[in-house]
Order: sequence, then C-alpha cells, then structure tokens
Amino acid sequence: MKKAKVLLICPNLKGMKDGVNRIQPSLGLMIIGQKLLDEGHIVKIHDTALEGWNNRNIIDPKKNRITIGQSDEEIRKLISDFSPDIVAISVLFSNFLDSAHCVARLVKEVNKNIKVVLGGNHISNAIIDYKFALIDKNSNLPDFIEDLNNDNIDFALVGEGETSMIQLTNAIVNNTDVSKISGLVKKIGHKKYLINSKNDKHEMNSLPRPARHLVNMDAYFKIGAFHSPKSKSNRVLNVMCSRGCPEKCTFCTTPQMWGNNVRWRSTEHIMNEIINDVRDYRIGEIQFEDDTLTLHKKNLDSLCIELEKIGLPWCTPNGTKVNYNLKKQVEMYKKMAGSGCYQITLACESGVQRVLDDIINKRLPINTIYPSIENAKKAGMFCHTFWILGYPGETFEEMQKTIDFAMNSGADSFSFAILVPLPGTPIYRKVVKEKLWWNNRHIEDMIFRSSLIKVNGFNGPDEFEKFVNEVNIKANLLLKNKNPIRFKSKYGNKVENYNFQRQI
Repeated sequence: MKKAKVLLICPNLKGMKDGVNRIQPSLGLMIIGQKLLDEGHIVKIHDTALEGWNNRNIIDPKKNRITIGQSDEEIRKLISDFSPDIVAISVLFSNFLDSAHCVARLVKEVNKNIKVVLGGNHISNAIIDYKFALIDKNSNLPDFIEDLNNDNIDFALVGEGETSMIQLTNAIVNNTDVSKISGLVKKIGHKKYLINSKNDKHEMNSLPRPARHLVNMDAYFKIGAFHSPKSKSNRVLNVMCSRGCPEKCTFCTTPQMWGNNVRWRSTEHIMNEIINDVRDYRIGEIQFEDDTLTLHKKNLDSLCIELEKIGLPWCTPNGTKVNYNLKKQVEMYKKMAGSGCYQITLACESGVQRVLDDIINKRLPINTIYPSIENAKKAGMFCHTFWILGYPGETFEEMQKTIDFAMNSGADSFSFAILVPLPGTPIYRKVVKEKLWWNNRHIEDMIFRSSLIKVNGFNGPDEFEKFVNEVNIKANLLLKNKNPIRFKSKYGNKVENYNFQRQI
C-alpha cells in the first residue's frame, strides 16, 4: 500500500487590531496527524495564523478588524516545498472559510493534482443546514452547499474525522473507491452531492496522544494567547477528556458534532497524555476544553486524584453547566480545587427564566445559579461566568435583567458575549428564515464580540457592541471595588492584567 504526504492546515484567522486574539494548537489536527503517522504516512501540521502572527492586514479600518497570518506567497511556498499529495484544511468557525478557500486556491495553483479536503465544526454544521433546506422549502437557506461551491475543493468530511481521514487518505493515494467512506461529502454536479452518513463515534481510549511534536509549541507558548484569558502560565497544555453533550441548547453546535452521549477517556488514558506532555514541553498549566467536565462526577473525581499528584494549576475555560451534581456539588468542587483547579467557568447564559426556557432551551433553573457560584468560591476556586446578550426574541428589559442578575451573583469575573448564530443551530435557522441580520452583516463577519443580528432596543451593531463592551468593563471591576485583596490575587499588580475591554 502506498503512503501519502499529507499537509494539515489551520488557516489565517480574523481578529481585532486593538484586541487580544487567541490562538492555540488544534487538538483535532494533532490527533488526526498522529493517526496518519501510525499508518505510515508523512505528515506536516501548519498553522498559517501562528507562523504569520505579526502579519496584520486591515479588513475594515472603521471596525479595527484584521486578518492575521501568512501571505499568499508564503503559503504557496510552504505547499510547493512540502509537495503534498493531500492538503486538509480545518474550518472550525465560519470566519475561517474565506481563508480556507484561499489556501485551497493556492494549493491548486501549485499543483492541480493535489487533493484538497475541508473539515471541522463549521463544515459539519453547514451540511446539517443544507439537509434542512431540502426539507423546509421556506427556510431561506440555500439549496446548495456554499462551502463546496468552489472548484478547488475536492472533498469534505463531517463529524469526527480521525477514522474517515485515514480511509480517505489511503483511498486517494492508492487510487481506490472513496464513495463508501463514512462522513464523506463530494460535489458530483450542479447542486448535486454525494453525502455519506456519519454515524460512528470513536471509542475514546482508541484515540492516540495528540502529535504535539508536529506543531510549533514554543511559538504558541511565546504568544501565550490560549483559551483562558488569565492563565497562570504561558506554557499551557490544552486537553479534552470527553466528547459529547446531553443538552440541546439552541445556540450550540456541540451535540451535532460530538453527539448527545458523553464519552469519557479513562483516567489512565488522560494522564498518560498529561504526564508525558508536561514533561516534554515543561507545561505550567492545564486547560480542559471539555463541554461537560462536571457531568460525570465519578470520572472527574478519579481524574482529580491523579491531577493532585501532578501539582499543576488547571481551569475550565469552556463553561460547565451550573446545576450538574448539585446535591454533591460542594464535595465535587472541593476535590477540583484540591487537585489544582484555580478557576471554574459556569455557563449561566441568562438571568431570565423565560429566555433560558423558551429561547435557549437550556434546562437550568435560575435559582441554582447563585448557589453554584457560592459553592465554587467556598471550595477555594475563582468563579468565572458566561452570559450571552442579544438572543433573537430577547427584549431590552430582559437583557438588562440578565446584567443586573449577573452583577449581583457574587461571581469573580464575567464574559458577556454577543449572541452569534452558528450554522447548524436552531437559532441560526431562525435568523436566516426571518432575515434578522443587521444590514451589511452576515455570518462571515463573525469575530470576537461582533453583533450580526438585530437586537431589541438598539439601532445598529456598533451601538450594541459598545453597550456590551461597557457592560464587560463595569462588571469585571466589581471585584476590585468589593474585595481588593481577592481581585489582586486573581489579576496581580499590573494594570494590563485586567484590561477587560481588550481581554475578557
């Protein structure tokens, strides 16, 4: 069997000229990379945004919006020098799509015989919307797959990509049939596609240790812009212990991507990755990227026992659900804190029960939020909270109630986000069907704290963005006024450590 040369690419990203733009290694590409290596293929992972981090091109001077990453010439040279058989491009969010299409064009300019594959969360959810459009003729969704309406794209893969990428690579390099590969999507004519179902979910302990040796870890460390904005160390290890989420929040894509059944890796499997990578990369902090780290208390307890032996600080930059294991929450939080967890993030989302129930479909009694925050603090952790403003159907008065509720919650810090309608979600389909976009805004304009859809009580996106920024600053100075000692222990002495407009 022939072996392939495979180039896995994270494309340039969009960011804010005056903001802190976040970047970290792609766990998905590193796991796929190791799987390909195990098959004997030659693999290179390249993050064009990382390698061109200081190359900033202004998109919109009025909005301070920029692209970050390498030039076309640099990317073209990378492709030419490596001379791959396959280039697979990760499209995590919709605002990566233009950059991904640019990379695809450059690949074909170098050699039209190189096969180009798109994958990632956005691609999977775009296929969901396409299928929905075929069922609902009044959805206003396009009856074709926009992401594949590009002659430079050969294939797309949906869902968990580790096994299907191996199968596709082997088929391409050995010139065998690709039509039966799980999760494969291919354009076969005008508005006609081969779309294979993706029903298989990986057994988590079968996943290899991510191939961090294939990425420029030192460059990520030097930038120090990992997921959590207030990390204890620049030398961060981002880890996922599980996949899946049992919830059905209308704004979230996690269940569609990973499924509703939460699958955990064994503690031994997780710790093998952590222990080896802590040693190899002199790690100073661990950040767990799970969506539901606190769902299975037994698994979390087992992990905490082992993390305590490591002695490193860790946190949960993704929001954990407020009311999981509520009756045993104090015990659970104390075990987390005792094993090194210095901060937990709680995904509160709204301070209005109607919004939680009728708009978000989040199974969260509002009266559990304050006790959970207090439990986290009593256990010895800082408590960061997530809130979202600007849901379609949310009134200005309800947004103000959420802000007041949050500011009286006792949380140490806050992230007030602007609702972004992500493809693949019910909220996105509602926005498209009812044409709720601001004038001249669409999903491709998605960027940190940008307003894309009309919001009750505001005349335009700029006005709403300013409002949310001001709310973030005001909320995150509460701790300084109420408890200066705790504030100092969280942020230190330097003013830039708590420049909330830029960093939260």
